[in-house]
Amino acid sequence: MDTGFLKNFRYTDDGATTREDALCAFIKDEIAYGRLKSGEQIPTIQQLAEASGLTFRVARGVVERLAREGFVRSRPRVGTVVLPRDVNVIRGRVLFVLPDVDACSYHVTMIADALRRRLGMAGYAFSTVVFSDDGRIGLSFLKHELVRTPDVAIVIYGTSAVRKCLRDAGVKTVYIYGDPPKKDEGRWIRFSAEEAIDNFARHCVRAGVKRVTQVRFEGNETPDAGEALAAKEIKCGWMTVPRMDGLGRYEGIERSAYNVFMNLPRASFPDVFLFWDDFVAQGALTAFLGRGMRIPGDIKVVSLSNRGLGPVYSEALTRFECDAAESGEKVAAFALSLLAKGRMPAPPVIAPHYVFGRTFLY
Repeated sequence: MDTGFLKNFRYTDDGATTREDALCAFIKDEIAYGRLKSGEQIPTIQQLAEASGLTFRVARGVVERLAREGFVRSRPRVGTVVLPRDVNVIRGRVLFVLPDVDACSYHVTMIADALRRRLGMAGYAFSTVVFSDDGRIGLSFLKHELVRTPDVAIVIYGTSAVRKCLRDAGVKTVYIYGDPPKKDEGRWIRFSAEEAIDNFARHCVRAGVKRVTQVRFEGNETPDAGEALAAKEIKCGWMTVPRMDGLGRYEGIERSAYNVFMNLPRASFPDVFLFWDDFVAQGALTAFLGRGMRIPGDIKVVSLSNRGLGPVYSEALTRFECDAAESGEKVAAFALSLLAKGRMPAPPVIAPHYVFGRTFLY
């Protein structure tokens, strides 16, 4: 009896699942993927136990559960065989891993939706794991999902613990944003605003801008327009909006930015504020309106923004516009190419477009 299909079975005793659950889920996946076909005989209980490294008792419990749930049936003088199932054969499995702070992010949600739709149409199963920075949430579930050996994992950012977990499992991994992975950790889809920043710098020159202040919130990784502006002899500084405790992430950022800009001395204003977060921009714009300031008459504003979901203002913003739907299609096309070829193709780059609005005119 061929037990070769069990070579990819792994069990990690992390308390999240039992040995019986893990082996049962693995065999169900083999049936769903079509690697164990209808009418095919599965190994005996003794063979399952020896090939999986589990006990005879556990292997017997697995076969009995598979029979109860209608996956297999014991036939006299034949053995235990796989029963026909009215389901589509799954070609493979993709794992999407993201931090809890981005679980409600519009941009990340759009990427996940594109992946789920495109991969589903191509016959791939898609599941999601959410993790926390402190490791208290998600790691045990991630280890459980890795027991089922996904074909590829797609990770938004990724802590050192998450990266180690994926590296130890030997899963092909693609990281989106964050720090570039080490050579043995996978490939990197990076966010690059270089072209948009060059267009912004040229705009500043044509508008006679002398000083720009870039604004971010505390702990946020952002692009940096400083070098491009310095090359045009434009002064550039930074402001960091502190986090506000006791409120949700996005409401806290917006409220904190409002407080900062309501109290910022007018004499310290630059020619242009460049906001690298749309919630910071929303809080600042609300403060400017509260102070009776005209935009762009009193201050020019540029903001990072999602297409169709930017800060609310009476005029269209000049912006670094991210097309979340476009980003999702790029990531999905990359994942499908990887799955089809079995090797990592050249990763795409996710980049915003510099779009002229009415908050920064010549």
